[in-house]
Amino acid sequence: MKGFISIDLPTKPYIKAYVHHKLGTHPKMSQNRDTISSKLYDLLQHRTNEYASEGVSNLYTVKLRLYIPVSVFRQRGGNLNVTNLKNLNQYIENEIKDKFYFAMDRDMAVFPNFVQNLPEIRRQLGIDIEAWPDDSMQKDYYRYRMRKNKLKAA
Repeated sequence: MKGFISIDLPTKPYIKAYVHHKLGTHPKMSQNRDTISSKLYDLLQHRTNEYASEGVSNLYTVKLRLYIPVSVFRQRGGNLNVTNLKNLNQYIENEIKDKFYFAMDRDMAVFPNFVQNLPEIRRQLGIDIEAWPDDSMQKDYYRYRMRKNKLKAA
């Protein structure tokens, strides 16, 4: 792609699937395009590295290729340190989970069956079963409901 440089970031499979759904299979960063691009642009500026001793998480099993403009690369570079990688992944993961929880709460109010609501939510988020298994999503949603005290008394 002319005018862009590719950078590979380690991430989780469902984060990669979400970014590809939201930004396309060749996600280009632009300053005013979306929240993920804005966060990446912001992180390229920060030089601190609090988590350097921990290393990159072994949960980040796939590589996400993003394209940044050459002008940004010249100003800020294209390397994210361990702290910035962790912060970007957590930011995107929080965005995914917020949308997931909101959509599931909304759909559960209409039809209180997690399994039947899940395909539509997967379609909305662009995350397939290989990227984030059903049982893992169900456990995550259950933990969310426990934290928010939204469980119905049995």
